[in-house]
Amino acid sequence: MRAIRRTKTVEGTSIPGIIHNGGSYFYINVDVYEDGMVNCWELTDLKGLSGKINSGWLTPAVPSGKQLSIHGLGAYTVESAKWTYNEAGYYQHVKDTVARLNPELTNIYDISLSEQQRNEARRIALSPTATEFYVNSELFYQTTEGKSVHLFMKHSGAVYLVDVVVYKDGKVAVYNLPAEAEYTLEELDGLFADGTLFTTLNVSTPVRILQLGEVTLGASLYSADAEEKLKELHNLHKQLNGGQTAHEACRAAYYAYLENPSEYYREQLRIKYELVPEHERMYLGDMDTKDWDYQRILYHPEETREV
Repeated sequence: MRAIRRTKTVEGTSIPGIIHNGGSYFYINVDVYEDGMVNCWELTDLKGLSGKINSGWLTPAVPSGKQLSIHGLGAYTVESAKWTYNEAGYYQHVKDTVARLNPELTNIYDISLSEQQRNEARRIALSPTATEFYVNSELFYQTTEGKSVHLFMKHSGAVYLVDVVVYKDGKVAVYNLPAEAEYTLEELDGLFADGTLFTTLNVSTPVRILQLGEVTLGASLYSADAEEKLKELHNLHKQLNGGQTAHEACRAAYYAYLENPSEYYREQLRIKYELVPEHERMYLGDMDTKDWDYQRILYHPEETREV
């Protein structure tokens, strides 16, 4: 039988959540879609989501004394917290989010037993990457795509854990504040310069996580450098506009050096390597090699490369 397929666009929103995996806690954006599907490191329907919450995989709270990791930002010890939801309340919060997206609750998707069995047999664990966008014109429903990072932000005398989204047209939006804020890419530099947007906690700090609660986080166990996060945002803007990213330029310089291992190409590699945000350099290679060979060339050229 001839096989064909189609791609369907399903819109939604993201809400804060926490994954508890292997004894560790990870702050994530839980992607909630208008058809009732939810992505919490794995795409599931509402029935399956209930099981993930009841099993503790997806949780609205972190016990005091435990470490909370925030992708691309850092890791911090939870000293104390006032969490908004228990498990049942958080599940209802997700259902309410679906209802806001789809008030009539039409076309809600339920994963059938046969689909579940087929995915298990094929070892498929669906976890689609959400595309961030805003509607720039209702006429013909024109949209502009964006990409985001996690950051801390000082706002009205408090500190919030926020998502900063840079869009293709240079608009910058900050979400998970009491009211969404908008800036330009040029204004973003100033927000980092004056410390409004930052990455490192030097002392115990109360942090508001909208929809989850208020948590006092201890000094950073490790954190990304603020200037490197600013680099990342500018790099994302370049990527959205089809320009060569810092990662791509660095990889090109790496291959040029391998073909012509001279001091000139080594210096070119160093320049390109330092333009890659420090916390993202591990992604220059694969999961095993990371950026080790780049470091070998730049900092230990006397060592030979294993092939």
